Amino acid sequence: MDEKRIEENLNRLKELIPVNYQLKESLKKRFKRNKWKRMGVVIAATAAVLLMVFSFGIKHLQDNLITKVNAEELKILNQISFISLGKINAGKIAEYNGTIYVPLHEKGIYRYDSKGFEKIIDKPAGEVAVSPDGTKLVFITTTSAGKNAIYIKDLNDGKENKIIESKDSDTYYSDATFSPDGNKIIYTEQVIVPRETHGFEVKESNINTVDLKNLKITKLADGCCGSFVKNADAIVFERDNKIIYKNLKDGSEKIIDEGKRPSVSPNGYYIAYEKNELKKEKMGDIEFSVNMNNIWIADASSLATKKQVTLNVPKSLPPEISEKEIKNYITTTLYSYYWPVWSSDSKSIFVLKNLNEDIRGNIMQLMKIELGTQTLSPEEVVKKFLQAIIVRDEDFARVLMKNPPPIMTVSNPHPVAYEILDSGTEGSTPYVDASLTYGYIMNGYCSVNKSRYYLSPDSNGYIIDSIKDLGTVEFIEKNGTFYKTENNVETKLFDKGEIPKEILSDTLNTHATTLTYSPQTNTVLFTIQTVDRSQTWIISYDMSKKEFKLIDSLKNTVIPDIKVDSSGKYLAVLAYNDISEESNVYVYNLKTGKKEDLRLKFKDTKIEEISPQFWQQDKLVFQISLKEGFLYYVYDPYKDEVLIP
Repeated sequence: MDEKRIEENLNRLKELIPVNYQLKESLKKRFKRNKWKRMGVVIAATAAVLLMVFSFGIKHLQDNLITKVNAEELKILNQISFISLGKINAGKIAEYNGTIYVPLHEKGIYRYDSKGFEKIIDKPAGEVAVSPDGTKLVFITTTSAGKNAIYIKDLNDGKENKIIESKDSDTYYSDATFSPDGNKIIYTEQVIVPRETHGFEVKESNINTVDLKNLKITKLADGCCGSFVKNADAIVFERDNKIIYKNLKDGSEKIIDEGKRPSVSPNGYYIAYEKNELKKEKMGDIEFSVNMNNIWIADASSLATKKQVTLNVPKSLPPEISEKEIKNYITTTLYSYYWPVWSSDSKSIFVLKNLNEDIRGNIMQLMKIELGTQTLSPEEVVKKFLQAIIVRDEDFARVLMKNPPPIMTVSNPHPVAYEILDSGTEGSTPYVDASLTYGYIMNGYCSVNKSRYYLSPDSNGYIIDSIKDLGTVEFIEKNGTFYKTENNVETKLFDKGEIPKEILSDTLNTHATTLTYSPQTNTVLFTIQTVDRSQTWIISYDMSKKEFKLIDSLKNTVIPDIKVDSSGKYLAVLAYNDISEESNVYVYNLKTGKKEDLRLKFKDTKIEEISPQFWQQDKLVFQISLKEGFLYYVYDPYKDEVLIP
């Protein structure tokens, strides 16, 4: 890799590290006032977490009636990364009843829901928390005088009230969250001062509460990142890289585990936290060390058990490093996880996930981890695995495999849909048959790969032991002729000249642009475009009946991608209009011909790009691109509604 490439990647890495921007800017100004020329400071990252909910499997009755299990008994039901932040530095998020509140440091706080992405607070903020009843937000910002202040926003009337303001510019607030009854705010107060030589040091770090009725402030402990434990007069917090449980009645403290940034579930049962461990790994016969970063959960009351819920992997070792150097080499992990935050119903954990990769630059995403007590069936395990492969969640895909390969996903052709075909047993071994459909962007190619997945019982329910290839069917267009290839036998299907004139009157000045195939209906769906891009036709060909059908004809439109759902009833189309210079996602009902424009579902959101990603059986996962980042949504064509993943 040349020096210029290295420098570019280092700059990308630097831009994607989550930081406390308010603290950084304030310290920078003070640095200039003291005429210091060099800043040797590493500021504790206020990293973030973004989005969504899935399920815990614990019945949501009154808290004291819920049968709870130990943390080690919870199973990982699903994991999906569904927001890509690019170079946007987001802060600690909050979620209530499917609505996500996302702080984007110097931009403000945004509301993310099925209607779109809307700014609701203009003040710069690095974190946000929501009250137990979902009616208020608490956030921290910097005043015009350079001081820190804690605000509460009433979501019903829109009013913002300042609760506390720091006494001077040396005092900083962070980690503000509501108490379980909503009457108090617990927060971290730190005094950060310049060192005599260079940089800064944390002189004090206290966990305080403020009573919202009388604004009385009470110190609870030395440390940071405090959370109340529901139905217990206790808090959980971080001090000296340890997660600590403190009984507020007698003042006793117990160390739960090594770790940082703890988050207590709203029902008071569990704690999620980051944990770094120095572990030994092997490459062949050579042993090396890894600073392993993962998310863990622990019991919040009994403190009896804990469980790792992510499966990070080491980054690849530099090819130029010698065997002698490897023995003393400490590498990092492929991903970094920040700020675990529970959903409001205690059913999911949101985690900010950073891909520490030099080739594409660091990529920050929001990950949702679904936990529960139920056991996943073999079919459910394979479904989750295929979904992880499609969205490139390799860490979760590895969780579901006994012996995962080093590389699990490829860029092209890329998977666009999956379908469970059958299940049963061979002897006593369970198996699941499934298909994975692959496609290219702007290419007349599609393939359907069938595989048999063999599974065995595991702590999560089942785990994939091995995968047997059951064959691949390919469809390809070459110079206007369409072919099917199966078992290395190529069969001609049709050429452009066979398309009826009432559908395509002129074949000379046209060419095919993309295609897909529906196994359920045995239908090839493809697009034909004029050379001057003035017209594009979407056409289906029923291989059983050998019949063509016009789905739609679009003027001044380029179609680089089409995807059909597992039932063959709906087609998703990515369309670029040359006149408006906008992208659109159209979903066609192939039986009725009805067309839905998904861009129109977001009337108050300024969309830069929109594109279909893949079919999750009968639901379309699609992405919208905003100035602030990339967001995933789910469209249910049967109900004609947009959902968050």
